[in-house]
Amino acid sequence: MASHPASDGTVETLTVAVDYAPRKRADVLELDMGDGVVLYDSSSRLVHHLNPSASIIWQLSDGEASVAQLAGEVSEEFRLDPVEVRQQFLGLVAELDVLGLVEDTHERRTEGTRDA
Repeated sequence: MASHPASDGTVETLTVAVDYAPRKRADVLELDMGDGVVLYDSSSRLVHHLNPSASIIWQLSDGEASVAQLAGEVSEEFRLDPVEVRQQFLGLVAELDVLGLVEDTHERRTEGTRDA
């Protein structure tokens, strides 16, 4: 999980729900550097460098699969511990969400199916 210092000096753990379906924001520019991906967010004017592991999550963030599904596929493909991969995915997607680089398409689908 990712940690983040809170304003009161404590450390908060960042996470998202396992059914969060991350989708890259279309206006974030990306450049594959070979050793990861560099992202430029023009709205915040910030540059982010993702390491190779984080770059995999970024590339898979098309809004079609949940964090749990993505973690399961990656842990199976690379023969990694599924619990550890899920925890890391939840933390990284939470960081990307806080930075405004991804959005949850699951939340939008759920909102669109509610009865009025």
